[in-house]
Amino acid sequence: MEQDYTVNKLIQLIYGECDLCDRLELEHAIENDANLSKKYTMLRASYKALPKVKFSPSKQSMNRIIAFAGKPLSATA
Repeated sequence: MEQDYTVNKLIQLIYGECDLCDRLELEHAIENDANLSKKYTMLRASYKALPKVKFSPSKQSMNRIIAFAGKPLSATA
């Protein structure tokens, strides 16, 4: 049976979000289908071009949050 792979499946492969069976199947399909390989290569290049995002706050931000958390709540009603 011929499988139709979506861009979403390729993106899941790039981000490592597919299970082992899907990964092996996709890798095999990429090796044997020139169009799929071209699509994968384009998506992978786009992924690598994205800036790496830092998800941890600065020390200053953490200190402000901790200082704010230590303040008593004011009654607003």
